[in-house]
Amino acid sequence: MLELHGISHESFNLVVDEEVTSEACYERHYRSLEYPGQASGPTGGIGYDFGTQTREQIRADWAGKVSDAELKILVSASGVRGAKAAAFVRKYGHQIDLPWEVALEVLADQDLPRYLAILERYCPGAGALGPHCKGVLWSIAYNRDAAGFVKPGPRYAEMREIRGCVGRGELEKIPGLIRSMKRLWAPTNGVYKRREREAVLFERGLAEHHPEAHAELPHVAPPPDPDVVIQVQQRLRELGYYDTGAVDGQLSPKGRTEAAILAFRHEHDLPLKPDIDDELLTALARAEPRRVSEVRANATTQDLREQGVQTIAITDQVKGWAGKIFGTSGGLTGAGVLAWITDKATAVAGARDAVGGLGLNPQMIAWLLAGVVVLAVIAGLGVLIWHVADKIEAKRVLDYRMGKNT
Repeated sequence: MLELHGISHESFNLVVDEEVTSEACYERHYRSLEYPGQASGPTGGIGYDFGTQTREQIRADWAGKVSDAELKILVSASGVRGAKAAAFVRKYGHQIDLPWEVALEVLADQDLPRYLAILERYCPGAGALGPHCKGVLWSIAYNRDAAGFVKPGPRYAEMREIRGCVGRGELEKIPGLIRSMKRLWAPTNGVYKRREREAVLFERGLAEHHPEAHAELPHVAPPPDPDVVIQVQQRLRELGYYDTGAVDGQLSPKGRTEAAILAFRHEHDLPLKPDIDDELLTALARAEPRRVSEVRANATTQDLREQGVQTIAITDQVKGWAGKIFGTSGGLTGAGVLAWITDKATAVAGARDAVGGLGLNPQMIAWLLAGVVVLAVIAGLGVLIWHVADKIEAKRVLDYRMGKNT
């Protein structure tokens, strides 16, 4: 009997069904290698992508389960992806035969515990959930990449929010987030249907092992469409609500986007709630950019310095330190830098002429000149540091004038 490492038979069977449909289908179509398409590698067994595994991992998973000749081919598939994977399968696929029992064994004994450990790393707390819920999150990690729970960007908005829900104990929100992921695939796509099966099984898991969360299901509003959240985030930034946060399609409770929505609602006499509804979308479409006060629009570096802005305090320190290195604490213009370089070149030339008249041997002269050059390089580093700090300072003042920060 297979060891399922704390997940339910139903969730394990869900993954098997979605990956290969059935034992009969596997025997007809999946005993050799296949190329699923896009960035996949040569794939065999039950969803085992050899292209994404290291050579050592492939040996650990398949040694003793296939012939030495087959193992050599499978190991050589490591790192082979995309169009190269398609060519690899055409060349070697017919030389591989992975029986059903072997495929199940690798999935249960190798893939499952490894992906559960990866899942726990990227979604802490997932391992403590009931068997159905834990198994569903393993299914998502196995299908979409467990790193998706922390990856940036709109495509992984729901996975990041699922991670947050697990951490906060808001399990009742997870079925809706799983269903929300269906937006990424066409209704005819098998993954679209897989997400629905996962959501249903997760709800069953709540009923059986997390009854308090299951009782909250009827009261949970559907999660906002990440594509709509992106539109709202972009529009808020256009209107001058720069503290909206990243344009990532995620509307986290008490997050920066939610705070920006509340600020917009307050300034436009809308109900103070963090929801994205038709009223908010209409108001955003009609709104004019935030007005910045005249005092703020004309602020200077000295104004921010007097306000105690930390960025200015740091750049002042850096510029003062860098100024001491190259001999001035004042500003540098392009002409000033050219004059400085000319001055240092003259100094090196002068040093060469001076030591040349001392009657020293060529090796000693070379050492002395090298010391002068090193000092000039150090001073040049000071110029570079000063200019970087000056650009940071100018950017900070410009952001303040535009209302991007306080």
